[in-house]
Amino acid sequence: MLWTVHCTDGPGAAERRRELRAAHSARLGEASPRPLLYGPLVADDGETAVGSLFVLSAEDRATVRRWAEEDPFHTGGVWQDVRITALRLSDRSPVRVPEPRATARQA
Repeated sequence: MLWTVHCTDGPGAAERRRELRAAHSARLGEASPRPLLYGPLVADDGETAVGSLFVLSAEDRATVRRWAEEDPFHTGGVWQDVRITALRLSDRSPVRVPEPRATARQA
């Protein structure tokens, strides 16, 4: 199942975001599940980070919640609010997300 993770930065998070960026970025390439799509949410100026958005494929909400709670931006106090929502892509969506490979448990 696909999930969106919408994270909003807390007040004064810019400094912590800078300090934790390397650890956060490294984790995105290593943690499981690995995000299919991600990027910073920005203010209308197109530059100032105000949060983060991820699309993940995972078996259940608990897995996604655990994934978000272990991120350095969460443990380091960058994110003030994390919202997790299930996503069903429209058949008419111009962007397709590859289906995850079946694991031994799924096969």
